[in-house]
Amino acid sequence: MPEPRIVGEFDAYPGLLAALRARIAELDISGERLDELAGLPRGYFQKLVGTRPKKRLGLRSLGDVFGALAIKAVLVEDPAALAKVSSRLVKRRQVVPSAAVHIEISHRFLRKIGAIGGKARAAKLTPRQRSMLARKMARARWAKGVLRPES
Repeated sequence: MPEPRIVGEFDAYPGLLAALRARIAELDISGERLDELAGLPRGYFQKLVGTRPKKRLGLRSLGDVFGALAIKAVLVEDPAALAKVSSRLVKRRQVVPSAAVHIEISHRFLRKIGAIGGKARAAKLTPRQRSMLARKMARARWAKGVLRPES
């Protein structure tokens, strides 16, 4: 299998757009045809990679655009950049991976933390705010017919 040809190099988003534009020019294909190939709405390709893009390539459109232009991304180490930052890199602690932890949140636990949160919120309210809130809750309870007095 032949060595893949490098179509463009970039290290930032504007460079990516320039490389994509160069690939479009190399293929000599229209934006509308690229929209069709990528499965994008009509005119969307120009919004992504035009000279003044109105939208940014995102997780969804990046793969579609790469597919339509018959390209793929490869991450390559930059020795010059590595030399600049290598003195500032700190090795991670070697942590032994443990088995997955299964946490089950019970209804009782949710009630407990909900009560704590309710008390914390009530502590931050003024007596007038607490009164208004209690009145509002009582009206809502009676409106539902939950505690309707018997006639």
